Amino acid sequence: MDSCCEKCINDKIIHGIIKKEGIVIQVCSICGSKNVKIIRIDYIVDYFEMLLEIYDEDDVNGTNLALLIQNDWEIFFNQEIASKLIPKIVPYSIRKKYRHKLDIQSVEEVWENFKTEIKHNNRFFLKFNDFDIERFREWLNELAIHNFSKRLLYRARISEDKKLIEAAKMGKPPAQFVKNGGRANPVGISYLYTATDRSTAIAEVRPHKGDVITIAKIKIINKLRLADLRNPRKSTSPFSKESEETLFIFKYISLLQHFAEELSKPVLPRNAYLEYLPSQYLSELIKDAEFDGFIFKSSVGKGSNIVLFYDTKVDITDVELYEVKELRFSTKIKQ
Repeated sequence: MDSCCEKCINDKIIHGIIKKEGIVIQVCSICGSKNVKIIRIDYIVDYFEMLLEIYDEDDVNGTNLALLIQNDWEIFFNQEIASKLIPKIVPYSIRKKYRHKLDIQSVEEVWENFKTEIKHNNRFFLKFNDFDIERFREWLNELAIHNFSKRLLYRARISEDKKLIEAAKMGKPPAQFVKNGGRANPVGISYLYTATDRSTAIAEVRPHKGDVITIAKIKIINKLRLADLRNPRKSTSPFSKESEETLFIFKYISLLQHFAEELSKPVLPRNAYLEYLPSQYLSELIKDAEFDGFIFKSSVGKGSNIVLFYDTKVDITDVELYEVKELRFSTKIKQ
């Protein structure tokens, strides 16, 4: 009987089933992992039958089902494993091609229309019916990390006088001094911007060669509840709701993916005032959903950024001084 193992699967629902119901074997025949739990394919067929509700057959303009599902949800460890397992899970799909019932382009248009609405039409009382803001906020809970407890975070500031900035001045700035909006905070509202490593923290302040940077080490003293926006597709399971909700899952997780990409997108300082408005609005939704903050990919560093709405669960333990000795740039022809 065909089977798959816990290392074959990224999806949290299927992974949980394997952990609970699986048996330990020496080597997985699909991915080659050793001493792992496996489960028979027929245990998970019904989940994928439900997932197929969001796709239609289209032998003319369609796509291989394994490629489509992996691109949409990242259920499997990689595309090679998806291509091995989908024909076993849904054998009647082998010679067929599929497309989305919900037009991908329409989701992108919803996101662009939202950005236009908040930037150029209505900022505080949105007249926007293309998606339900409350349902969008509900899906944020699917991305929750309930006990984020990484030992240290880092915050960087350029030291204008080339001297070490004292620890007491490396926390959230006083609200009255927040004259410019950021990716998450509007003018006059103070958040704490941190990074998961020193290099990313330094890169995020956009220093010049010769700049002197103060780095604060920030210790997490209580567990944080964060919205994980590094990869919403990978963090969310299409099997987390009833089958009739699957199409809505696809729509709202696609919108969250656009939001995540917006956070990581480089923005020119001269355009920041307008370009940050959509992410500021959605950051407020995250805060209102009782998160301590959110984590997202850095656009300039290898690590991740963490925005904290409050600083009550962290403590600055130390400050260090660094000098920027070299900057590196990568360019390509703009198409």
